[in-house]
Amino acid sequence: MSLLPRAIVLALGCSLIAGCAGLAPADVQTEGRPAREAIKSFVLEGRVSITRATDRAQASIVWQHARGASDEIDLFTPVGSQLARLTATPTGAQLDTSDQRRFEAPDAETLSAQIFGSPLPLNGMPDWVLGRSAGREVTVQHDAAGRYAYLAEAGWVIRYLDYESAAPEALPRTLDFERGDLKVRLRIDVWRDLR
Repeated sequence: MSLLPRAIVLALGCSLIAGCAGLAPADVQTEGRPAREAIKSFVLEGRVSITRATDRAQASIVWQHARGASDEIDLFTPVGSQLARLTATPTGAQLDTSDQRRFEAPDAETLSAQIFGSPLPLNGMPDWVLGRSAGREVTVQHDAAGRYAYLAEAGWVIRYLDYESAAPEALPRTLDFERGDLKVRLRIDVWRDLR
């Protein structure tokens, strides 16, 4: 897979959504933060790994999400060089790569269809990374704390492998997304600006 397709796969698969384990705080304070269902905006920082057939790409990710307003996803190499930036608003989506190429579409799902040949469910990803359903037909399994352990929605299977603590309102830390031969692992190191 060349660098450009890797950047595109990462940017689009990620906004959705490493295999690297990181050191995490043993217990994250969830008191005072909004309930999972009330969160409308967030910033997450972490790592993502995307595998499709025999191809694999990895990057660091910073995702700023404001429900109904915008998504901005920055992807970086392990040494901190920017690979790509995906920006999506209600008026359109664009992907800018490190080699100064730009791809545009009316929305992020249309952009992913142009690049991949079929749309990725980018509208559902902000909910899925928070550990909640996007409101479509779903199959769910819960863990002992009542949080999602497994979610099947919109043709995707999401497995919640780890949460930031044992608290019922803890947010996901490690997630696997799978559809066909595409697998995405998102490892979230930091949740910020939850409101």
